Amino acid sequence: MKTILLLMISTCTLLSPDRSVNPEREALLDKVFELLEENVANPAWLESDTFKAFKQEMYSKEVLSMTDEDFLNHFRTRRFDLNFSHFDLHSTTFRKKLKVEQGEQAVMSWKPLNEQVAYLNVNTFVTDGSPMEEMISEIGTDHYKHLIIDLRNNGGGSLDAPVILGRFLTQQPIDAGVYLTRSWFLNRGRSATAEDVQKMPFLQDFTYQGIGKMFAEQEAFRMVLPPHQQPIYKGKVFVLVNENTASACEPLIDLLKKEGIATLVGSSSAGAMLSGKWFQVNENYKVFIPISDYQTADGDRLDKKGVQPDIKVDPNQALDYVLSELIN
Repeated sequence: MKTILLLMISTCTLLSPDRSVNPEREALLDKVFELLEENVANPAWLESDTFKAFKQEMYSKEVLSMTDEDFLNHFRTRRFDLNFSHFDLHSTTFRKKLKVEQGEQAVMSWKPLNEQVAYLNVNTFVTDGSPMEEMISEIGTDHYKHLIIDLRNNGGGSLDAPVILGRFLTQQPIDAGVYLTRSWFLNRGRSATAEDVQKMPFLQDFTYQGIGKMFAEQEAFRMVLPPHQQPIYKGKVFVLVNENTASACEPLIDLLKKEGIATLVGSSSAGAMLSGKWFQVNENYKVFIPISDYQTADGDRLDKKGVQPDIKVDPNQALDYVLSELIN
């Protein structure tokens, strides 16, 4: 009997995480996964084998024994294997260190490459709409025959600037898809159908604050930009994309491609199109959690799928390719 009892104790010990390895790390992970389970857009995502394996790995002795910096890097690398995006962990200490090492980068900038070509480099959409308003005002609607928009390595951000850029390129209405919150999935447990979409309220305020208000008040909503009569850019448009073109970039490039407004050049985009929100874990860490799913107007999901370019080339050579092969 004693032998059987000892074997049972040994088996339980092997199956349970070693909570003596790093109690602080375990407490951090406990809180991270608690916040994720309480706020993730679709709770079904957490039932996948990939997520369960990821979670188990984070509690492994090997990961618990890592230094803080190695743990953070490991977490942020392994999250890309999950079946959903927009799950991230940031440390105040290491984020400050990274900013110092990388330096400050301009949100966006533009320059003429020659008399006929304007080059707009958009490093991030983590901004309000004012920088984009300034850029397109300086570029103008008819000064240049060609406009190259560089979205390579643009990880997204808010929708303020993409909306302004989209309306600079077309006067037609833009059906930018639908957003489904946690309430939607808790109440219905499925994606939206074409019939569902027709009943959804329309987003009226396209600012960061306006979108946040819709997330808080509606279980789902449509984003349709109305037609307008303001002057638009009249030349040919080329958009450079790569595997790091993500999030708020992806509905924009998907629409530009489908509507024939621009030619996408480079490689497939990141396939990271959900809407997320930061949650404070403790004084040193915060976690980014996807609080809303996204479907295009056609019902497609871009998350973990991405947008294919019209012309596939090495992204590092995309600008040279446009200048040498597509512009004449």
